[in-house]
Amino acid sequence: MNLNISKEDKRKIITSGTYLHSFCPFCKVCLIEKDELRFIIIENDDQEGTLSLSPYLNVFLHETSIQIPKGSEAKDIICPHCKKSLVVQGDSCHECGSRTIMIDVEAVSRMIDFYICARKGCSWHGISHEDLDDMMLDDSLEW
Repeated sequence: MNLNISKEDKRKIITSGTYLHSFCPFCKVCLIEKDELRFIIIENDDQEGTLSLSPYLNVFLHETSIQIPKGSEAKDIICPHCKKSLVVQGDSCHECGSRTIMIDVEAVSRMIDFYICARKGCSWHGISHEDLDDMMLDDSLEW
């Protein structure tokens, strides 16, 4: 029996296509409606609309009710239930440097912090450093 199992070997893997049960980190209400993650989005000219994302990991389908130019970063993304901003102050996308939003997703029978880039066209997403101790995403560079 090998007792020298590394910490990385013990982590759970969240595979591509996994349905992410998603919740607001503030009010804890489910963000999924009709099989889509739903948010309020505010464009830089203060135009307000809805943003729908796929709730499946690494499925980058999205739809907005307002026109957002490719590469444009949303001014704000808000929980449709408690109306709090989901933008993480002081955090940025690991690929393009744009701001991120955070939602809670239920994974491996527990809630984890899940980050999504707020820039249209960027597909970066990730989990907190603390959660990386126990699990990793299917497309993780941590392999």
